[in-house]
Amino acid sequence: MKKSLIQNGYVVTVNGRREVFERGAVAIEGKRITGVYAKEHTPTGEFDEIIDASGCLVIPGLINLHQHPWYSMFKGIADGLLLEDWISDLVFPLVRHLSEDAMRLSGYQCAIEMLATGTTTSFNHSVSVSNDAIVKASVESQAEVGIRQFFGKELRCRNSRFLDHPLSLDESLAAAEEDIRRWDGKQDGLIRMGMVIEANAHWTSSGMSTEDLIIRGTELARKLNVRISSHIAAGTFSTEKGFLKHLRETGRTDVRYLMQLGVLDEQWMLIHGIHCTELDLEHMAHVGAGLVYTPTSEAMRGGGIAPAANALRAGVATALGTDGAMVDYTNDMLEQVKACVLFQHQRHLNPTRMPFEHALEMATINGARILGVADELGSLEAGKLADIAVFDMRGPHVGSLQRPLSAFLGAGKGTDAKYVVVNGDIVYREGEFTKFSERKEVLRNVERLAAEIITKAGLASRLDVTWLEKSPPLSFPRASA
Repeated sequence: MKKSLIQNGYVVTVNGRREVFERGAVAIEGKRITGVYAKEHTPTGEFDEIIDASGCLVIPGLINLHQHPWYSMFKGIADGLLLEDWISDLVFPLVRHLSEDAMRLSGYQCAIEMLATGTTTSFNHSVSVSNDAIVKASVESQAEVGIRQFFGKELRCRNSRFLDHPLSLDESLAAAEEDIRRWDGKQDGLIRMGMVIEANAHWTSSGMSTEDLIIRGTELARKLNVRISSHIAAGTFSTEKGFLKHLRETGRTDVRYLMQLGVLDEQWMLIHGIHCTELDLEHMAHVGAGLVYTPTSEAMRGGGIAPAANALRAGVATALGTDGAMVDYTNDMLEQVKACVLFQHQRHLNPTRMPFEHALEMATINGARILGVADELGSLEAGKLADIAVFDMRGPHVGSLQRPLSAFLGAGKGTDAKYVVVNGDIVYREGEFTKFSERKEVLRNVERLAAEIITKAGLASRLDVTWLEKSPPLSFPRASA
């Protein structure tokens, strides 16, 4: 097996003791970390490759716990849309035209963007109806680039209010189980599986999700020991179409609904949670459910700021995600780390509520814990899988490193990634992908196909909005003499 050594880096382990080694080293053999060392204990044996990480931050690979890869095709077209309008005016028209080719190309593109910014694992939350070919295209493309993916197979079915779905509930459950058993653990563990069971008020009130589907889907997830992803408590406070409308109609929050059904437990990871109450957070902590905070997504759509700091204080395992680049145009998890700190301090008007250290935990070990793989991922420790991100901290935009971790997380960029390791393999090395050479061709094909889909969806006019149409000039009174 190949033996590698990363040495002389600023090694932030995120292990149980939260050890940091100023000129530390990480040794790798095969897929796993064999040791993490302070400088004076750096091993001197023979290695197939030695990486000099001088001036670099060495951390566990970032875990993006909420992602919609196909959104990466449609960056820039969602300006000015609140969440509810974004769903009805963009997502629904576009999703009707997503082909197997679109899912494969967007899988490549999204994986490229994530790896190049230090993400090594993501959870793909499927919002489209995926058949065998769609699932295959989605999971194989990202594995080919070299990133680890948990694919959340959506559970939907035909019912009296949702007649268009081709499968009954029994058939959908059987299809989900077949997909999960077929793909989980494939490609040397780069492909893992989960489930998507939408249980929020938007879905249940529309008939696209039902109590029977939620209960039986949870039973299947427990049987297969996979995690469940669900959007909850998001959207605006609009009384006509937003979260407040459904709260007034039902008299319950999304978390309370899941508690009433008796399904909420550690299998569930609840996404966004912008409008979670303190009681919701207490319920989640009590049963072990996780929360996934997507700060820039929520800000871009004007939805609000989720109570991430309060969730951590309540004992809720809380992680980070990007949500997909049609929402806020980025797949950069380092942006989420910084935004998490800034927005939580702004929410509480308190600069102590979200230290950079907590935000980095949310992007690493907390994500692994919510996925149920904290024994394998999320920290740099002997025996764990070697998923590692090495960032160059010596860029001119970073500057003086008096406290390297805070300085870099505040001033650095995901594009400062210099080396990215997944399963012990260097999959990104100084701007090049070692397992995938068609990056430029993929981007050309993504842009071509995206334009075709936008036209078919009747959205071409969104590409032609001029600066003055979107942002009319403001008038300023002349200053008095």
